[in-house]
Amino acid sequence: MLPLSEMSTKESHNIKAILFDLDGTFVSKEGLKSNAYGKLELVRQKGLKTVAVTGRSAGWCDLIARWWPVDAVVGENGAFFFFKSKNKIVRRTFYDLKEQNKNRKKLSSLFEKLKSHFPNIRSASDQFSRQWDLAIDISEETSVSKEEILKIINFAEDKGACTAISNIHLNIWFGDYTKEQMSLKVLEELGLHKKNILYVGDSPNDSPMFNCFDTTVGVSSVKNYGELMSIYPKYITKGNDSEGFVELINFLISTR
Repeated sequence: MLPLSEMSTKESHNIKAILFDLDGTFVSKEGLKSNAYGKLELVRQKGLKTVAVTGRSAGWCDLIARWWPVDAVVGENGAFFFFKSKNKIVRRTFYDLKEQNKNRKKLSSLFEKLKSHFPNIRSASDQFSRQWDLAIDISEETSVSKEEILKIINFAEDKGACTAISNIHLNIWFGDYTKEQMSLKVLEELGLHKKNILYVGDSPNDSPMFNCFDTTVGVSSVKNYGELMSIYPKYITKGNDSEGFVELINFLISTR
């Protein structure tokens, strides 16, 4: 990974939209900070599109699409994207909604099996507002060791499920969608091309996005995942969490 300062002015000028992860990237462990939120508003004033790409729930994403200065939000690791059009929220899902009940039943059954093998695991606090996946809390309100996380992943994947690790949750779902696939659908909706995108993230579930786009940035904590990280970003910030996001936006604006 290269220091962010090594990004050329030409590469910076090529960017027309910023796709960004939430937890651990835009949002710090302490919460959403005004400095980061203000930079998001500033970026849009400069003419750049903004798209949040997250593993967070449909309930969260509805609020983000409705109130935040973003052009769209991808949620539950690619199950859907929401955007506002003429003061109404437009919802696009990867699968037909008929699949939702079928998948929910399979996830419920899998979670019962997981709890019997890993009795200390807990679903995430936002599980009540999720539509397509199961989120297991690994560091938001409880703690799970890396060793146990890997065992849970192996168990779930042996049952045919997909998994992704963020800095706070282990997400589990049934289906072929990813953050990357749904993000490309968003770009098509917004009339953008992947060659004009910058993606910034922090954790293993961002690896498909780091692989998809030419200009990718990780906040400093991306270095902490070792063997859990399959693909790293091209650039890295000095700051962590939202400080890294603010550092990135300041850099981009300084080169324009």
